[in-house]
Amino acid sequence: MRQIPILRLLKIRLWNCGFRLWWHRLWIRQDEFHKSFDIDLEAMSCMSREEQEYYLAELTKRRNIAHERDIKSQE
Repeated sequence: MRQIPILRLLKIRLWNCGFRLWWHRLWIRQDEFHKSFDIDLEAMSCMSREEQEYYLAELTKRRNIAHERDIKSQE
């Protein structure tokens, strides 16, 4: 595993894994292609295996909800 400088790691943990993920989870968008549903590889790089699994499961759940909303809005 490559070494990440401590300040960069703090930025990733606080911003990408913290505030940014919280903000994207605040509400589920109707558009399933919204950028909040993109996988954040930078954030995942400093997550544990359990955190990554939770993140991907939660992201998939939010994408599916957005997909259902998108389908309903097109009817």
